[in-house]
Amino acid sequence: MKIRDMFADDINRKINGVIKVDQAADGIIEQELNEYVITRELKKHFITFFNYYGDAFDQPTADMGVWISGFFGSGKSHFLKMLSYLLENKEVKGVRSVERFRKKFEDDPATFMLIDRAARGQTETILFNIDIEGFSNKDKAAVLRVFAKMFYNHLGFYGENLKVAMMERYIDRQGKTEEFCRVFEGKKGKSWLEMRRAFAFNGKFIIPTLMEVLDMSEDDARGWFNDKTATEISIAQLVEDMKAYVDTKPADFRLLFMIDEVGQYVGTDTDMLLNLQSLTEKIGSECEGKIWVICTGQEAIDEIIKVRADEFSRIQARFKTRLSLSSSSVDEVIQKRILKKKSEASADLENVYEQNDSVLRNLFSFSGSILDIKGYSGSREFTENFPFVPYQFIIMQKVFAEIRKHGNSGKHLSGGERSMLSGFQEAAQKIQEKDEYALVPFFRFYDTVHTFLDGSIRRVIERCQKAADNGDGIEQQDVDVLKLLYLIRYIDDIPSNLDNIVILMSDDIRVDKIIMREAVRGCLDRLISQNYIGRTGDTYNFLTDEEQDIQREIRDTNVDTASIVERIAQMIYGDIFTTKKFRYEKYDFAFDQMVDGITVGAAMGGMRLRFLTVATDAAEKTEFSLMTESKGNEAIVVLTDTPYYESLESAMKIRKYVKQRNVSQLPKSVQKIISDQQDEAGKYELSAMTELQKAIEGQMSRSMCLSFC
Repeated sequence: MKIRDMFADDINRKINGVIKVDQAADGIIEQELNEYVITRELKKHFITFFNYYGDAFDQPTADMGVWISGFFGSGKSHFLKMLSYLLENKEVKGVRSVERFRKKFEDDPATFMLIDRAARGQTETILFNIDIEGFSNKDKAAVLRVFAKMFYNHLGFYGENLKVAMMERYIDRQGKTEEFCRVFEGKKGKSWLEMRRAFAFNGKFIIPTLMEVLDMSEDDARGWFNDKTATEISIAQLVEDMKAYVDTKPADFRLLFMIDEVGQYVGTDTDMLLNLQSLTEKIGSECEGKIWVICTGQEAIDEIIKVRADEFSRIQARFKTRLSLSSSSVDEVIQKRILKKKSEASADLENVYEQNDSVLRNLFSFSGSILDIKGYSGSREFTENFPFVPYQFIIMQKVFAEIRKHGNSGKHLSGGERSMLSGFQEAAQKIQEKDEYALVPFFRFYDTVHTFLDGSIRRVIERCQKAADNGDGIEQQDVDVLKLLYLIRYIDDIPSNLDNIVILMSDDIRVDKIIMREAVRGCLDRLISQNYIGRTGDTYNFLTDEEQDIQREIRDTNVDTASIVERIAQMIYGDIFTTKKFRYEKYDFAFDQMVDGITVGAAMGGMRLRFLTVATDAAEKTEFSLMTESKGNEAIVVLTDTPYYESLESAMKIRKYVKQRNVSQLPKSVQKIISDQQDEAGKYELSAMTELQKAIEGQMSRSMCLSFC
């Protein structure tokens, strides 16, 4: 059976994988409501919210704030939008929002009753992303001005320009809005709603309209129009207008400000936090629960104000309802929205698992990873996740978070251009023509984030792809490995060693890991030779353009063999063998210490211990040569072949390179790369010490005939 035929819903259907609060088309709303997955965690949050919100109908409250926190991928924006749909109970294609949720709460009728009760009252919601609707000038009244803009827009006024909105509000209170629009259109030939955005360019029509409709003198009308003083509004005035509006409504009426990304917009700016605190406090005390403010933020409200908790204690009181969303249920959402299988497909997949149980356990045996990075626990998990593997849900969340943290362009991910949902759908689409033995290799997720990466990342991948297309020492599989190494570049949960890369690249249950291992090793060797990746010990890492340049310069830095051997000698006799004498019965005898041709300390001319490294010519390490040299007073140890020399050489090249550069005068980005390289040098040195000890132990356990004290 082909993968595309396994799913209960068409894998190629358009899914609104990214939730934006300003998307309001009926088709989008219908899909969002129908496909919204209520996880166990979300159900708890629905219960908490509607319990508290419902109580306010019986008892007026000043604690009318709700703070929804959660990092990228947690679904906080989606949750906010669902609350908006439910509370407003909008009718979409003949069905009200609450009714669409009835099936979702079939197993919990009590919670559905809470939702149904809350939605029976007349509710209006003002839903917006404050980062989009906010003004570029973030002064101390920035939050107030955004609230004013959105409130007056909601009333039908032009909130973008407070001067125009105040004029429209005054005209409306005089009951002359219709007349004003009619007279203006008669003079201009175009409607007021169409032209008010160009308010400043229509004085010749606005001034006579004000004179005619409001009986203003020409001097007064012209003076008002020409006044360039910025129109300000106080918190008291805005809340007074809000209260006046809700007081015209029934007793069970509620007006909800539902604001996405407030935490990101306000940040730790003291002035804006005070502005938000004062505004919510005034709304709470004056409107007594008829107006609610529901915000989202990446951090909990406590975290935002923790530095100055005393000063902002009142904002905590207003936002008494706090809901913290995690990304832990993202797999459940993806399983239900994208990966839900037809019954016959589920049966086939269960059979596949039963026949390949041991193969799958062996295939996903990561080395050095944390415990929750694993394969399938049973046939059910295989069926629910196919063609994906459980570890991919965990790692992809971390990939998204790290891309936002480390890439300038990647920060746009927080605006919702891409989501986990989109990533998994697109990855499944790429292998939809394959059969029930196929798997999604991890590099397939790269295309989901490609366009949002920093240019320095994209250029590396694109240059590698061009080299593969032209056959310039790179093959197509090398490009896929490079994409994979970028995705796990900042992920510590899975060390990027050869064995783990093989697992992450696996695209079929029946893959031969031995053959695959050699193929991947070839990819890594070619990528290293072309300077696309670096290697530290047994792990491989992706290199950006700047990193490649520095890596190339480090690689070309010359460190002579004698210096490396001298450093090896210091490590052997300074760190590993710290004793300076050989004990025979009760007597201690000093001995000369040598590595290759280098003597450590003063030569005594007596007994000698000499280690031969890989730098020594092979002819000197033949059995005949060793037997000849070691007769009499000398013991020779030929170090086994471990990568101590290469690790130490790499460390010394980095140290020498850094000494040759005037680091403090370099750009910050280059300083950061060099600092990271110095950290790598430290790792190389530790690795060299470990490997050197292994090299010594490997030979001495077989041939060493001396004992030391």
